[in-house]
Amino acid sequence: SSVVRPSAVSDPAAAAAPAAEPPPGAMSKSVVIVCTSENKLGDHDTGAWSEEITGPYWVFKDKGYNVSFASVQGGKVPIDEASLSATFLTENDKRFEAEGVLEQLKDTPQISDIKVDDVDCVFFAGGHGTVVDFPKKCGDLATAAYGKGKIVAAVCHGPTALYAAKDGEEPLVKGKQVAGFSDEEEVAVGLKDKVDYTPEGKLKELGGIYSKGDPWSEYAVRDGNLVTGQNPQSSVKCAQLVVEALG
Repeated sequence: SSVVRPSAVSDPAAAAAPAAEPPPGAMSKSVVIVCTSENKLGDHDTGAWSEEITGPYWVFKDKGYNVSFASVQGGKVPIDEASLSATFLTENDKRFEAEGVLEQLKDTPQISDIKVDDVDCVFFAGGHGTVVDFPKKCGDLATAAYGKGKIVAAVCHGPTALYAAKDGEEPLVKGKQVAGFSDEEEVAVGLKDKVDYTPEGKLKELGGIYSKGDPWSEYAVRDGNLVTGQNPQSSVKCAQLVVEALG
């Protein structure tokens, strides 16, 4: 009698089974982190605050999200040197550099290249550079994203992106719970006289229901699809609320 040799693959179905799947839906989530292109506030050297980019990046990346970057003008994102000083450098910053992600900030697309339909969240990172370019340049993006049911998030001075944003005819933040860099914190860093508005002042003026924690404490709030955080220390918390909002 002939011998039937077992095939190399005894169970073809098992061999075809895919590798371990990521959490359901995780791979479909896409976040773009928007950064300032400005490195000066008057005569003050500034830029984007590193932790406000790197903290959220790792929260999203470690959830399996697709994370990209954009800046107002495109090209290299200026990082505020103070945020890389020994006093402020975080583990997230160190990992960002160690794993080579920092390279991506050397040549970013501009915000006009963002296809809002293709992202689930637009996250506006702060740093005092945003005070110069976000109010005039980011309102339309925030308006479009919110209007399409996307999550709009901003931390520290990132809420400057919301100053001109709308929800229908009204300011986007009107009647919504919001946080952002506080008057006390602005005074503490010595820049209150260099900004036209603090996030606290402007968000209140626009009708936002502003709240805050102690200076430099972790404080972030979510109101539906709008997520905002107070300061660099709130970057991770702000991103975690985005994860919650994205389900």
